Amino acid sequence: MKSKLKKLLKLPHFAGKAVGLVLGFLLGSWQGAALGIILGHSFDFHRNKIFALVRRIASKVKLPKSRESVYRETLFICLGYVAKQNGRISPQEIAATEALFKRLNLNTVQREAAIAQFNQGKMATDSIEARLEQLRKRFANKKQYRLDFIDHLMNMAYAGGPASDSQLKLLHSFLPLLNISQGEFDRLHQLIREHKGYSSQQTYQQSKMISKPVLLQAYKTLGLTKTASPEEIKLSYRKLMSIHHPDKLIAQGLTERALEKGKEKAQDIQQAYSVLKKSRGL
Repeated sequence: MKSKLKKLLKLPHFAGKAVGLVLGFLLGSWQGAALGIILGHSFDFHRNKIFALVRRIASKVKLPKSRESVYRETLFICLGYVAKQNGRISPQEIAATEALFKRLNLNTVQREAAIAQFNQGKMATDSIEARLEQLRKRFANKKQYRLDFIDHLMNMAYAGGPASDSQLKLLHSFLPLLNISQGEFDRLHQLIREHKGYSSQQTYQQSKMISKPVLLQAYKTLGLTKTASPEEIKLSYRKLMSIHHPDKLIAQGLTERALEKGKEKAQDIQQAYSVLKKSRGL
């Protein structure tokens, strides 16, 4: 817009009169030509003021964003919002975001914008609902785009291990805003859990009864983090039980008090493994 106005300003000062003459003559012969010259002269005289007014109006008019830019901006803001639900952004969540940059073939400028939007999402509060409603309207006839959007968010929730209760609660709150049914969400959720090697949907519903502190303590007891794979969980359990099993302790000739502590430790290990088996569907 600005470049076009600059070109118009460089036109000769009699350009308005010339255009008025030609148009006036075509529309009303010589009388029209005379009127055209008068109007053209007025335009030439006030041209700078007219263009200044046009620039002010143009600067206040915001052109609508393309559907693609709305999708990307909303996606990365929501990804940051979902990732932040656990308190801090983990290395796995950062890696998942970088992988998405590559899948979407973002150029350098788009990548920098996406990072800024992700960081914006970490502090988002009341702007999320309005953005999701705008996305739903832009993609009202594109259900698959909206399903893909939720799929990206669920993959972020599972980037560092099982999704937390707060993340799943947040994703559920997005469904009506995106006009996605619970059944559609459950199907996507089950596919992601199966792909990640977790339990079926039925086992998942049971695992929701286990509180986050209990899960964290179970991982700590086995010397693991929540990102541990099923194989690592089983290996750690077997290794610890081989050390703390009561029969092994008795064979070492320990005191009565030491044996009691050993048995308590073995029970803690077994309980922790039982919790993780239920949570992870091992």
